[in-house]
Amino acid sequence: MHWTFRALAALALAGATPAAAVIGGAPVADGDPVAAQTVIITGGQGFCTGAVLGDRLVLTAAHCVEGAGRIAILIFGPGRQPLINEIVDRRVHPAYRRADWQARRTAVDLAVIRTAQPIGHGRRPAALAGGALPAAGAPIRLVGFGPSAEGDARSAGTLRSAALTVTGRPSTYQVRLTGPAGAALGACTGDSGGPVYASEAGRPVVSGIVSWTTGRGAARCGALTGTVPVAPHRRWIEEAVRGLGGS
Repeated sequence: MHWTFRALAALALAGATPAAAVIGGAPVADGDPVAAQTVIITGGQGFCTGAVLGDRLVLTAAHCVEGAGRIAILIFGPGRQPLINEIVDRRVHPAYRRADWQARRTAVDLAVIRTAQPIGHGRRPAALAGGALPAAGAPIRLVGFGPSAEGDARSAGTLRSAALTVTGRPSTYQVRLTGPAGAALGACTGDSGGPVYASEAGRPVVSGIVSWTTGRGAARCGALTGTVPVAPHRRWIEEAVRGLGGS
């Protein structure tokens, strides 16, 4: 399939693939630092989110970019003009296995992708978390693009965020997040590959990448949000960045 500019823009804006995101989230203000660190990824496995790492580099989930189809990032320029930038190379974590990801097992669902052109348009690299894993009970901020409720495609294309909490037993492969008891709050399909943020020295840092979700609806969203923690895999991320021409 040939992904034209118009086709990719329509896909992202109309939610033609399963693309609900940040169930119960609130819009992110333009001046918020995370607004300049995120992009939409379209094609491949559908509609995902990614975190900017450099001039042409984005960190996302491996399941968002696997396969042979054409993939691109989409950002909104002046007047919310959709701008398409195709992906020309990628690095997928060697420990990623689709079957393990589908079964919610210990798949390292990470990839770094390189765009054909500089991302530009005010986008800036996100800082990555270092050191220890977030502890159970720690606050985490989820951000992503897409509808604010399942099936509401008209609200797609706006960056939203939600305040979640680390739950269960965090590991080097998986950190699970949840909202307040009884609340439908969390990630959905379009948030896959997007960053979740912690705070280090008063600044937001990418603590993990969204990998999977659970929930009661058809899309299984708004309950648990499964993420791959960044800190244990920083060495691989940095090697992938260098391998793709970054620094």
